[in-house]
Amino acid sequence: MAESSDEGDSSRTRTILWCMPRSVSTALTKCISFIPDTQVWFEPYCYSYLARREIQSRLRVDLPTSYHGNEHMFRQAASFMNEATGCKSFKAECLSYDEVKQALESSTSKHVFVKDAAFSISEKEHPFIPTGYKHTFIIRHPLRSFYSQRKMMFEHLSKLGLLSGEAADESTYDVERHNHYMTPGLFIKDVYDLWKYIRENVDSDPIVMDGDDLLANPSEMLPKYCRAVGLPYEESRLKWDASLEVVKKWKLPADDLVENIVAWYGTATRSSEFKPANRMPSRDEVTHDVIRCTDQVLPFYKEMYEHRMKV
Repeated sequence: MAESSDEGDSSRTRTILWCMPRSVSTALTKCISFIPDTQVWFEPYCYSYLARREIQSRLRVDLPTSYHGNEHMFRQAASFMNEATGCKSFKAECLSYDEVKQALESSTSKHVFVKDAAFSISEKEHPFIPTGYKHTFIIRHPLRSFYSQRKMMFEHLSKLGLLSGEAADESTYDVERHNHYMTPGLFIKDVYDLWKYIRENVDSDPIVMDGDDLLANPSEMLPKYCRAVGLPYEESRLKWDASLEVVKKWKLPADDLVENIVAWYGTATRSSEFKPANRMPSRDEVTHDVIRCTDQVLPFYKEMYEHRMKV
């Protein structure tokens, strides 16, 4: 198959990839980062959300949505986020929903690609969804997601010494109860709720892709996704540089974010292609908390799965 000749002809694009945890979203983001003239934003709303949770947990107050006039509180939030992640460089102004929206809408790059966590945008944050963007979603089976989440979150929090009691023992760690960032929608219903909102208010047919479909057939799924959002595609996109050089160009709320959250991002940011997924574990092979969480959100995943982009 010959390479596409439309690399220089694509018009200006604005794309958001709303994800659930462990859905291949970071590897897809790295892949797309190699498209020329593309500015990549990595989870800007996610860290606004997490900063607000830190302020609520530690100070029992709400973090305002605007940075201006609230600089001191946002500096506190940045300090808390450094402690919670092991980073040293969180930028206070980047933790504001209002500033994130303004920055995304004012970007002058030819292509802007935003990868973000859907749980960051609940109903009260809908006013901060940037205008002019094509909304896309990536999902993955909840059993696979929670199984991976449990391992990654335990590793990350243990490394920082943030677990105690039964949470500090991997055999009794609970992926829902011992993660104070966990949402009532267990991260996955949050994707569903945002998808429904976008369908009813912004775009009646937003793109939904399943991460396992992408891993199983990248040569078909990747070009289909790129063309659906208007991004130029070439076959060379299927392999990319494994180094972190392109990642260093991402717009991040902390310059050292990716290097410090290795348990969460490490494999994807050092990837060089989409590799076939490991076998999905059976229910007999996972812990009770993973099964409990899976069963709570499986119907929402299944409904979105029926609307996914197919080869």
